[in-house]
Formats: sequence, C-alpha cells, structure tokens
Amino acid sequence: MQKGIYVALSSAVLRSRELESVTNNLANVSTVGYKKTSTSSRFYDILEGVDLKPDAAYPKARAMTDFNKYHIDTSEGNIKTTGNPLDLALMGEGFFVVQKKGQNFYSRNGALTLDKDNTLMTGNGYKVLDTNGKPITIENNGSLSIAQDGTINLNGEVVGKFKVVKLKELMHEGDSLYSGSEAGASAADVVQGSLEMSNVNPVREMVGVITALRQYESAQKIIQNFEDLSKRAFELARA
Repeated sequence: MQKGIYVALSSAVLRSRELESVTNNLANVSTVGYKKTSTSSRFYDILEGVDLKPDAAYPKARAMTDFNKYHIDTSEGNIKTTGNPLDLALMGEGFFVVQKKGQNFYSRNGALTLDKDNTLMTGNGYKVLDTNGKPITIENNGSLSIAQDGTINLNGEVVGKFKVVKLKELMHEGDSLYSGSEAGASAADVVQGSLEMSNVNPVREMVGVITALRQYESAQKIIQNFEDLSKRAFELARA
C-alpha cells in the first residue's frame, strides 16, 4: 500500500507541474519570440527486483515518478512581416544578447525600440548588445538597414553589429528573457522588418491542460482511496 501511495503522490505533483507549464505556454501564445516549455520525468519500477534505472536517491523497491526538469522547445515560430525597421526576427539557432541590471541575458524577442538616448532597447526596457558587449546606439535621423549577419548600417555607414549567440542549458527567466551558457557565435539570419512569433500551438496546449487535469484528478482519487483503506485497516486493527 505504501508503494502505491508514493506513486499517486508523485504523479499528482508531476501533473501539477505539467499544468503550470501548459498554462504558462497559453499565457504566452502571443508573446514575440516565446519558446514553449514541457516537463519530463523518470519512473522507478515498483516491482521488487526490477531495476530499470538505479538512482541512489530512491530504493529499488520504491515506486516514484521523479520530476526531472523543464524542457524548452527551441523550434522556430512563424515569421510575421511588420515593415518596422526596428523589428527583427532570427531565422536559425541563436539569441540576441541583452543587458538587465548589468547582467547578460538572451532573447528572441526582436520588437526593439530606441530610448531618449537613442540606445536600442527591447520592448521590456533591456539594452541590446553588440559584438563588443556594449549597448547599441543608433541616431534616429537616417536610413537604417540591418544585414542578415546582424551588421547595422545607418545612411550607408556601418555603426555596429548585433551579438547573436548559441546557447546550452537554456532556462526561462521571464520577460522574454533566457539564461544559459554561451556556446559560440550563431549563424542565424537577422531578418529586418519582421518578428518571430511564439512557437506555442494553443490547440495542443488546451489538450494538454485537459489531459493533465484528468490525470491529476485521478491521482487525487487514488490518494483518497489509500487514505480510506488505511483508516479502515487501522479501525479493524483496533477492534
């Protein structure tokens, strides 16, 4: 009985994490450059003597569904043409490097603006960095052209280049930002006048919500049944 309730409890926790993930995806279905998340888990077999993947944290005879990590789907979203010269989309693997409170983060959200000092900013107010790790400044008084390799031309003169990098160990940080370890320069194309939309499929995520809710409710019922059985066994033992 104890093994069974371990399975039900850990399953309920996992389903709650899945719900958290899919509801967050749905909340960001219109967020430029957003990448969907999903959960992954490992299962430890309840049958005594069966050892699928031993782990020092769990005895062999105990059944547990172990929440492992969130997975970020880095596949490209649809590219939407806007015609705005400060809207940029990345085609291929890579992230813009931006600065928040002196710390570097990464983003695929290319809906950029200029602040009062003509510094290039993300829509959430974070400075966009060049290949030298410095904020990009563009005078707002001429013809702006951005090449596929990220080179910035103003009135025919090169004034900078976007730093676009590949990442590993990617993590969501909110506000369309990600953290991770840089894995070298990216060869992604920078497309001016366009935005990459979220890669979330809302229909698929709604199905995920319904499935996770049903599985969570089933786990809750199993837990309640185990509690009722334990209570009945205790009462019989006292009789």
